[in-house]
Amino acid sequence: MKEQNDLTLTLPNFSGPLDLLLHLIQSQAIDIYDIPIAKITGQYLEYLAKWQKLDLQIAGEYFVMASTLLRIKSQYLLPKNDFIEPEDQPDDPREELVEQLVQYSIFKKISEYLKQRNEEVPLTVSKEPSVSNENEIQPLPLGKISSQQLVDAFNMVIHRYKLRNPNAGEIKVEEASIEDMTRDLTKRLAQNKRLSFFKYVKTLHNVDEALSLFLAILELCRHQKLKIIQRKNFSDLILEGTADGN
Repeated sequence: MKEQNDLTLTLPNFSGPLDLLLHLIQSQAIDIYDIPIAKITGQYLEYLAKWQKLDLQIAGEYFVMASTLLRIKSQYLLPKNDFIEPEDQPDDPREELVEQLVQYSIFKKISEYLKQRNEEVPLTVSKEPSVSNENEIQPLPLGKISSQQLVDAFNMVIHRYKLRNPNAGEIKVEEASIEDMTRDLTKRLAQNKRLSFFKYVKTLHNVDEALSLFLAILELCRHQKLKIIQRKNFSDLILEGTADGN
């Protein structure tokens, strides 16, 4: 008969508290911008309790996140001040946590893509060309080399030197304002209900503008003024304005 000590449990391998939170949100199809903080906090603490019962070592960062969730939950339990105007009310206490989860989700997808590419691309190893003893450099025979051959040999040496020491230059990148890009994106969404991210990028002039566009999209998503649709992995992103963005 198998004894109780022989029980084997398989636990998810979370790389940190944000990974655990993201798992709880995605597994229940919860909107990351509207997290039910009381529900998620309870489930998070249940995970920590299970790990402690199994005598697993839990990193301190998990407890730090637990205290953060409890703090946010307590802020929701506090009564609202009716004497404060709605526009003077404090920001949503979940806002900072949501921003961290969005950034973590983006970097996690990027790392998964790079890992997949690394597994698909075959390993290549470079090797410096080797010269056999028979091809060692020998002194030039006297009277048998013409001046043109010397010129050609010299040109070849110069060409090889340039390949090994390419000309260095400085590239100036004009800074693109995130605020200007946000205004431009909002203006385009007002003219067209949907925009193609790939086509939008083609209208930009440099990488800095593309980065500003990406940050502007994140900013509008954070304020729930923009919705992003992707039909399949690595396909085009469809940018669609929300009712709140009008």
